[in-house]
Amino acid sequence: MAGKSKSLKWFGKAVTAKMEQAQILGVNQTMAASAAEAKQNHTWQNRTGTLEGSIDIAEYAKAEADGVHGTWGARDIAYARIHELGGVIKPKRAKALAIPDPKKAGGVILVQSVTIPARPYLRPAADTQYPKLASRIRKAFEKASKKK
Repeated sequence: MAGKSKSLKWFGKAVTAKMEQAQILGVNQTMAASAAEAKQNHTWQNRTGTLEGSIDIAEYAKAEADGVHGTWGARDIAYARIHELGGVIKPKRAKALAIPDPKKAGGVILVQSVTIPARPYLRPAADTQYPKLASRIRKAFEKASKKK
C-alpha cells in the first residue's frame, strides 16, 4: 500500500442533521402511539369522554441543546393526575365534601375526604411504546439515509 493514498469525505454535519430529524420523527411517533394507546386502554369507566379526549401531544418534539424533547399526556384536565396516581381529596374551603348520593336523586353525602385509587393510563401506554423508540429512530434514519 506504500505510495497509495486515499481521501475521505466527511459528511458529519449532514449525518448529524439526518440523525436529529430521525430522533424528532421517532419521538413524535412514540408520543402519538402512546397517546392513542392511553385513549384506548384505560381502566376507568368513561362517562363524558373529557379525560380521554384530552390525551394528546402537548408539544411536538424539537431539538434542544441537550437533545430532542417533546411532551404528551392529558391536557387542561384538573383530575387527570389523580386518576393516574391516585390520592386523597380533602375540602379546602368547606368543612366537608358533598358527594352525590346514588340512592337518592339530587341527594348528597357529606364526607371529610375521598380516597381515589390509582387508575394509570399514561404510564402503561408509555411502558408499551417507549421501548419502540430506538427502533423508530433507526427506521427514520435509514429511510432518510436512502434519500439523496
